[in-house]
Amino acid sequence: MNDTYKMMIVDDEFEIREGLNSFYWERFQFQVTGLAANGKQALDLMQRTDVDIVLTDIKMPVMDGIELSREIAMHYPHVKIVILSGYKEFSYARDALQAGVSEYLLKPVDLKHLSESMMKLKLQLDAERLSSQKLQSYENQLAGSLPAARDYFFQSLIEDTLPEYHEAKEKMSLLEIEMNATYYCCAALKLETKSYHDGTLPDNIMTKVHTILERHLDAGQCQSYTLRKKAGELAVFLNLNATSVPPRRSLSLLFEQIIGSIEQETACQSIVGLGEVYQSFLSFPDSFKQARSVMERNIFWERGGLFLWEPADGHPVERKEYPYPYETKLLDAVLEGNLDNSLLHFQQFWNSCGLDSERDEFSIVLKYLTPLFTMLERRLDLHGASFESMASLRIPFSEFIERYPTMSTLKMALDRLISDITMQIKKINDDVQTTSHSAVQQVKKYIEEHCSEKITLNQMADLVYLNPSYFSIQFKRETGINFIDYLKNCRMEKAKELLRRIDLKVYEIGELVGYLDRKYFATTFKSHTKLTPLEYRQSFITY
Repeated sequence: MNDTYKMMIVDDEFEIREGLNSFYWERFQFQVTGLAANGKQALDLMQRTDVDIVLTDIKMPVMDGIELSREIAMHYPHVKIVILSGYKEFSYARDALQAGVSEYLLKPVDLKHLSESMMKLKLQLDAERLSSQKLQSYENQLAGSLPAARDYFFQSLIEDTLPEYHEAKEKMSLLEIEMNATYYCCAALKLETKSYHDGTLPDNIMTKVHTILERHLDAGQCQSYTLRKKAGELAVFLNLNATSVPPRRSLSLLFEQIIGSIEQETACQSIVGLGEVYQSFLSFPDSFKQARSVMERNIFWERGGLFLWEPADGHPVERKEYPYPYETKLLDAVLEGNLDNSLLHFQQFWNSCGLDSERDEFSIVLKYLTPLFTMLERRLDLHGASFESMASLRIPFSEFIERYPTMSTLKMALDRLISDITMQIKKINDDVQTTSHSAVQQVKKYIEEHCSEKITLNQMADLVYLNPSYFSIQFKRETGINFIDYLKNCRMEKAKELLRRIDLKVYEIGELVGYLDRKYFATTFKSHTKLTPLEYRQSFITY
């Protein structure tokens, strides 16, 4: 390899320092970049310059070589340490080796022995650098594919069958997508300019618009992701917390500023459609359809500016937002075998849908119950069960609903159905619970040792030979939180530990705990600790 390695020489005797400095280090591709008279001076220099190797004496004033070696091992673990000493006592060699020293050489130095030791050290550094470069190349490839994978996720979210909530959350975690606030909404944005008659826009304009969106939305404390659609069209996924300003009003103000900046900075006119605001990211498809519908209508009338979707002008009036949060709670309770919570959350789901009249329209009933039981069937299948085996029911469930002439009789039948399924699931869970404790402990240990890697629930379930759904339930039962949150907490605790060291950059720490996206790591860390990584590190610095 052609790159040189930087070396520091530490010795309290001037003649020895200069003599070592004059040695022909270039043959090993070593370059002396610092000279110090004691350990404290060496540490001070290391804070200002990168070093690969430290060649140091043992007996020195202020801070000796053994103490220096311990400090280097703690704060700069990548640095190789070579002890050079006239002390032959075994205790020094033992202490040096315990302090992480790579080589221990005795004075007077035999040049042949010195050359052999340095060549051995050089080959070791070459191997480590090659390994690091391969790892960096792999991480760069993965980082390079993250944007495409995120695009595919959001495209699938608005076009394909909706994923189950926990499945979607795990995918977002793996793709380092931060969507964890209170309100969710979509905007559809179309750019138009007379300069490009074929409808296409140069990449530099689209990139500039993306930057404008990111700048304004970040300033408005709105988490977002922008997906490029066809020529000149963008889909913007928005996520913001509750404030004193209603969320739709807050988004309207932000997009009015964005439209002005786009016109000023790109000379393009923009038409923006803003969908309804919901309380679950699984409602993104509804919000996007609304946003795109109102945008296209105003493109047809050749209007520019911001337009909000309203349930009017021929659009069907939505009764109520589909209660995804209650759906998730209900499915979790059923798969946990918790009868009381299953019935409680089903009642909450029912009330949230507004299914309280004696006989509502059949199509409205199907609108809410069909997706609920379709998703429950998917969760049961992951659990090794099914509606057919537990209740002799098959998809679609319209025939089951049609059996009951009134809403009250249908509600009682559904209560019985959910109770029966929950109790059967409880029995299945109890049968496997005896083997779950050691499995959960094994996975916790694996996470602790491999937190820098991409880890999924399915991988861990395979590791301990359990059904993923069983494993998820038992993991939450033993730890008190779900798998994704436990993994994130472990990574954040490891990040806090690493931030107390001074030899690693913040982005390096992010990569060491499994985050390739620097912004996502910083956002996740602040969400966990209420401090940015830099603020947390500064809180431990003693002046």
